[in-house]
Amino acid sequence: HDGRVLDSKLLFVEAIRCNPDDGDAYITLGVALAKGETAQLHDGRVMDRRQLFLEAIRLHSDFCRAYYQLAIPLTFGEAVQLHDGRELSKRQLYAEAILSICNNSWAFTYLGFNLAPNATVQKERRFGLVALAVTLPPDDTIPMPDRRLLSSRQLLEEVFRSSIDTPGIRPAGIDHAAAIALLGEEQALAEAALADDVEAFAVEALRRRLEPGERLKLPDGTLITKDLILTISSGGEGAASSSGWTILV
Repeated sequence: HDGRVLDSKLLFVEAIRCNPDDGDAYITLGVALAKGETAQLHDGRVMDRRQLFLEAIRLHSDFCRAYYQLAIPLTFGEAVQLHDGRELSKRQLYAEAILSICNNSWAFTYLGFNLAPNATVQKERRFGLVALAVTLPPDDTIPMPDRRLLSSRQLLEEVFRSSIDTPGIRPAGIDHAAAIALLGEEQALAEAALADDVEAFAVEALRRRLEPGERLKLPDGTLITKDLILTISSGGEGAASSSGWTILV
């Protein structure tokens, strides 16, 4: 109404001016910025992507998306310092993101409590579990908020528990086997996230962790062996129950 023409970034800056305590506005502005780009807020602060995500966490420590966004560009061995003084590595940021989901009463948590099924939260949960899995050494485990110690493979299996997606139906997506071979798991996961294909990536990552001769049937009927992945249509012959796993030897 005042005649200004604002692009998406300036709209997010304006949203922060209207409500400086809106952590989500800081996250959205950070996502909109390109690598190395900054934005000047109305209070004079000039902030880059990392600073915007850190500010969102300072305002609301349970913003899982901010932890994810902070973790993605970090390299192994690199850490980021939060406003409370903690220095968190890439893996710790992913773990913090999953913990923040579990602390939100509105979230459909990875523990399977049907508090409020939400596709966005479910997607964030999957990404966090897969990201933890690909950064975890094969012989290591990591504690979950419910005190379980999960290995890399168990984290990937957790992706397919209590899913609210349509059983037995997964988009073809990109060739994750080729992407992992070319880029490595961590960078290939980033590509899968951009393509909104994290679940299919998780299937391939899980296949890579099977023992020779082992066969694993996911709750949606997908059969995985060390050599192949076979998706079985929902309700078709051999389809697995959605309530559990079948390991065939």
